[in-house]
Amino acid sequence: LLLADTTLPDVLGRMVGAAVIGAGSVMLVAVGGAATGAVPLSPFWIVPIVFVPVMFVVVQFGSVRDRAARRRRELERVINDFVQLTAVALTTNRSVEEAIGFAAEAGEGFAFDLLRRTVATADPMGVPVWAALSSMADTYGLDDLRGLCSSLEHQASAGVAVATTMRNEAKAIRQKQLVALAAAADEANSNLSIPTMGMVIGMVLFLGYPITQQVLQAFNQ
Repeated sequence: LLLADTTLPDVLGRMVGAAVIGAGSVMLVAVGGAATGAVPLSPFWIVPIVFVPVMFVVVQFGSVRDRAARRRRELERVINDFVQLTAVALTTNRSVEEAIGFAAEAGEGFAFDLLRRTVATADPMGVPVWAALSSMADTYGLDDLRGLCSSLEHQASAGVAVATTMRNEAKAIRQKQLVALAAAADEANSNLSIPTMGMVIGMVLFLGYPITQQVLQAFNQ
């Protein structure tokens, strides 16, 4: 719900509205068809009256889920960029706060807007900026951002440089994203293998049928 930028009452309202619209549309078609004599009223209309609203509800739920999934992927990609930019900024003698502010201002979109809002709320709340980012990581389940916050907190408490550690974390994030992309590509290929095989078999049957017919006719003569 947070990723989709919506609330449970809003989602439930949309689902109920979609169900009502679906059922009402089918009922209007049934009544209109019966009034014109094109389609008679029968108990079989119960099936589309139930099925269509369910499909409308599924579509509404799927749209929310897809939006959340897209933003999840965007967040994971942007966190990698954010970690790298923060590490680069720390090598230019910037403070932790300045480095994070620089990295958060480097892009646009949902993920960068969320980072900027999180960074901006740290000072009014009286908490370190890495604590605010850690809270964001807990809220959205961003393990990679937690690693960044731990490194920044360690730097603040022990006074050690963490630029190298953060670059290593960014590299690990990139590798994990590449593995995820490869897995998604393999899954897409496997999903396409069955339709492709069916198309090939269909083409073979289509091309081989006339030849088989001619061979059978030659043997029958």
